[in-house]
Amino acid sequence: MKIGIVTPAFYPYPGGVTEHVYNTYLELERLGHDVKVITTSFGPGGSPCEHDVIRIGRAFSVPANGSICPVAVDLRMANQFRTVFRDESFDVVHLHEPLMPALCLAALSQVDMPAVGTFHASNDRSLGYKLFRPLLDRYVQKLTRRIAVSNAARDTAIRHFDGEYEIVPNGVDVERFSSAEPIEELRDGSFNILFVGRMEPRKGAKHLLRAMPRVCEEIPGCRLVVVGGGPLASHYGSYVPESCRGRIMFTGHVSNEMLARHYATADVFCSPATGGESFGIVLLEAMASSSAIVASNITGYNDVVDDGRTGLLVAPASPDAIASAVVRLAGEPELREHLVGAARDEVERYAWDRVTKDILRVYEAAIGGSSGTHPAGGGRVNRKEKIGEKETVVV
Repeated sequence: MKIGIVTPAFYPYPGGVTEHVYNTYLELERLGHDVKVITTSFGPGGSPCEHDVIRIGRAFSVPANGSICPVAVDLRMANQFRTVFRDESFDVVHLHEPLMPALCLAALSQVDMPAVGTFHASNDRSLGYKLFRPLLDRYVQKLTRRIAVSNAARDTAIRHFDGEYEIVPNGVDVERFSSAEPIEELRDGSFNILFVGRMEPRKGAKHLLRAMPRVCEEIPGCRLVVVGGGPLASHYGSYVPESCRGRIMFTGHVSNEMLARHYATADVFCSPATGGESFGIVLLEAMASSSAIVASNITGYNDVVDDGRTGLLVAPASPDAIASAVVRLAGEPELREHLVGAARDEVERYAWDRVTKDILRVYEAAIGGSSGTHPAGGGRVNRKEKIGEKETVVV
């Protein structure tokens, strides 16, 4: 089968959609399918599969859904997609966030083959969907099949565009995260707490930082490692309490290899996001890494974490609730072991080989039941490619 994946986010731009697309690409290639990723330019840097990437336009960052999102711009997009679709002759095109301007809308305007759309976003209100629904509905109707990554994402989409949505969740490279080696210099007897995410309000890092004075007081040997960059990275340093300086590390962006090693080093992974999360790939990464989870009890996250069984869910935007859960896990190693064991069993259902089989089933339905002409097989592709890392800074 020849597959075109259109995505508004891809390397070197980090994030959940990027990881979803890249790992789907790898698994489809492993199964013998011919895959091209069609995205935009995000500035310097590329991807480990750049030979199979077609870049159209250039991305500019705009605020959306409590986050900063890349939006591709190029007046020639529609013509470029017409040429790409003609030259590549895809059996099926898979669009991630299919209503994202302007890349995906330009692709849908030119699509003349079966098209599958995956909806990732979750939010209570979408002004863009509300204002432009009559226009966008014309594009939605060009999708042969629709996928949502979670109940939260489906609810958001169906609120504006009625129809059938099949839930196919995000996945995780279980092998990569479960086999990663801890960072030796951080395994010094400290109780390691990990945060992974962009430095932006929606991810809630400031609430974890505000919880740290109590955490440091009740867990004298603790350390917080903050992994991720973003527009507010330097600003978040101001949230570090004086009493905790020297016990909080900001790493910035790290390579894929080092990301897995940070998870392997963590005793507790904390994701204090405040909302707008359709799923939470970081939760799957922590589950695969055998790190106990403390996360906000928000839509999307509570689809992944079963409170009290695979992790602890706490009130969002509550430093005190975060501190209580982290302190509890530090003082109850048997509870940590129970949560980690249940999470490790649960995460197997999100392995990329299983998720990709479900995606392939949707492709086959979209093209009328054909399984394609390319045989399965081929060697497994290495997912441990480095994308680049920054120097660690201790605050």
